[in-house]
Amino acid sequence: MIQILRPHYARNSNGQMKKLKGSINIISSRVKCIKHCLESLWNNYNCNHNYPVYVYYFDDIYDSLDLQKDIIGDTGQNVIFKSVAYKTPYFISESELFYNRKDIQYVNTSFSINRKGYLHMCNFTSNMYGYENTEFENYDFIMTHDDESGYIKMMDYDPFEVIAESGSLFGAYSFGQRLNNGKPHQGHLDTRIALYQFTKNFIDNQKIIPKSESLIKIMKCPNPEERFHYLDWADTYVINTEIFKSKSWLLWINAVNKSGGIYKYRWGDNEIYSLYAHIFIGTIYNLKTVDDGYHDQGMFRGLCDLAPSVKDVRK
Repeated sequence: MIQILRPHYARNSNGQMKKLKGSINIISSRVKCIKHCLESLWNNYNCNHNYPVYVYYFDDIYDSLDLQKDIIGDTGQNVIFKSVAYKTPYFISESELFYNRKDIQYVNTSFSINRKGYLHMCNFTSNMYGYENTEFENYDFIMTHDDESGYIKMMDYDPFEVIAESGSLFGAYSFGQRLNNGKPHQGHLDTRIALYQFTKNFIDNQKIIPKSESLIKIMKCPNPEERFHYLDWADTYVINTEIFKSKSWLLWINAVNKSGGIYKYRWGDNEIYSLYAHIFIGTIYNLKTVDDGYHDQGMFRGLCDLAPSVKDVRK
C-alpha cells in the first residue's frame, strides 16, 4: 500500500510556532467581488499574519495595474496577480463536454457553454500544484479561497498553524455532508455522474484499502452509488504541500485527468480532494471555520450572479 508521511513542525525555544511558509490562493473571475473578498480577508485574518495572497485568473481581466492597485486598496496586503492558461484536454470531443449533455437537468437549467470557464476553474484547482505560471511549489502550506467568500469576524486562530501542529496533511474550513432536507441536492447528483464507479474502479485496480471507514462502509452497502453522496465533503482547503509530492497523489490525479471527468461531468475540486483524503489519508481536519461563524463562502455572491466565463470558449 502507498503510505503518506505526516510531518510535524517544531516550536521555538519560547514555545511559539516557527513562521510557516504558507500562501493564500484565489482563482478569480468575479471582478465585482474580489476587492471585497480581499478587504475582508485582510481585516479579519491576514492583517495578523500577512501571508502572500495570489489571485490567479484566466485571460486578461486583472492585467491592468491600475485595476490591481484599486483592488488591493490601502490594506498593505501582499497580493500577487497571475494570469494562467486554460485548454480543454485534446482527447475529449466537444459533444462529450458537460454543457452538451442535455439529458442532465442541471445542464438544461444552469450550465450552458457560457459557463465553460467553470470547468477550467475546476481543472485548475484540482491540478494547481505545478500548474504553469503559478508559485505553489514555493510554499509548505497553501490555502484556497473563493473570490465570493468573506470573513464575518476576526479570526482568533491561524488555520495554517492548526494544521501544522496537528500533523494533518489536509484541512477544510467547511466539512460535512451536503444535504438538502436530508437528501443530496439535485445539483450534486448531476455533477457527480460516474464518479462513484470511477472511484471504485480506481480502488479495485490499485488494490487499495481506503483509509476512511465511512467510504469502506458505503462501498459494502447494498446501494453504494446512492449512499456515496452522503460522504463528508471538504470545501476551502488548507493543504500541506507534501501531499502533492507523494506517489499517491500523482496516482490519483493522473487517473482523474485521464478519465476526463472534470470536463465531461463537471466533477468539482471539492470531490477530487475529498475523495483523495477518504482513500489515502482517512480523515480531513475540520477547522470548523464556517460552522463557528468566522467565514462565509458566499458572502459576496449577491454582487455577481454567476462567475463570468473565459473569452475563448473554443479552447
